[in-house]
Amino acid sequence: MNGIQVKYAVLCTLSVEQLFYENRVCRQYKVEPVPDITFTPTPECLELMHRLDLVFRPAAASGGFTVLAAVSGQTAGGDHLLRSAVPPGSKLTFLLQLKNPELLNFSDLPVQDAAAKTYYCSNGLNDPAAPRNDLHISRQDTGVEAADILNTSRADYQYQHAAAVTPGTAVVKHLLTGATVAGTVANHAAGATLGFNLSALPSGVCQLLINHVGTDTFYYPGTAVTLPVFGVVELLLDAAPDANYRIIEPDRSLTAQRPHFRLRFRNRPTLWRYTIHLAPNSPLYLEMAALSPAERTAFLNQLNIVSNDANVHFHQTSATDTVVAFISDNTLALQEKYFSSTSGTHAALSLTLKKYIGDPAKEAVVKANLPYPATGVIDTANDPLIYSDIFLTL
Repeated sequence: MNGIQVKYAVLCTLSVEQLFYENRVCRQYKVEPVPDITFTPTPECLELMHRLDLVFRPAAASGGFTVLAAVSGQTAGGDHLLRSAVPPGSKLTFLLQLKNPELLNFSDLPVQDAAAKTYYCSNGLNDPAAPRNDLHISRQDTGVEAADILNTSRADYQYQHAAAVTPGTAVVKHLLTGATVAGTVANHAAGATLGFNLSALPSGVCQLLINHVGTDTFYYPGTAVTLPVFGVVELLLDAAPDANYRIIEPDRSLTAQRPHFRLRFRNRPTLWRYTIHLAPNSPLYLEMAALSPAERTAFLNQLNIVSNDANVHFHQTSATDTVVAFISDNTLALQEKYFSSTSGTHAALSLTLKKYIGDPAKEAVVKANLPYPATGVIDTANDPLIYSDIFLTL
């Protein structure tokens, strides 16, 4: 029986690296990994993959995905050739959606209002030193950060300019294809209001040009995407990217070493703040109540949180009869599991509230194994100082 056999080869792969997790991908699991982020091809991307005979496969174990391409024939050097020619300006676009909102807390991302903004990452970068098997697609190799944020706009893009604009001199340009859209200009005492209908443009990064000068850069998700998204990954398929970031060569060949793209999220450093409430019947409250004012001052000076890590220290910030607060001297990176960096046995980080510190005859443990910070909430009121709060009642 005759049949058509189609051979597929890896086009590219992408993984997510989260330094918060011990396995650097997701929460510990016994059966199946559950990544914090899902990648969804846009309708425009699905249509292109269908035309080019590409296959999208999520890869939960790496937090990312693999794209396969139908190939036919080889170059003289043995590299696979794509079955289909790739039109100029072609790209694969994937929307990033959060399955675990706590990622915004434990990852070192800017504290911001996420409305009308998105993280935009692409292989259209210039970093000749980036290896093919570990290509960062955030602007910095260290990870996703503020530089990767773009404003977004729906099809009805508007811009308030601080000066008058001559009609016909303002256009929005789609940077990948070069397509432009003219708009309307309404000059007024405060400057000018510019309006554009972008519905004829494909999705992608756009730039507002006034008198040929770039004035605003933003991401347009197209008309098919109506919900806010956490981020966008665009993988350019034509020959425009630098050689190490290029997915497909100009002759339609796939080099033997396929590009592996990486999205890294650093874990957020915070100041750990312990607020300890003393109940009227707690031993510590009763012990302090029996002291004279001078003795109480001396007692509080010898009350602190100590750890089994020589680099982790706390200081007392306030103390009353019922509330005592401590803050770490330095920021500590949030992690799924904490270990002492100075322990030769890789011991778990231990935090203990002690009294009479420095007095060998009286030093004692008030409470051992203090809890680590939860990642559900962080205090960003004093940004860039970020606090992780732990509340205890003794």
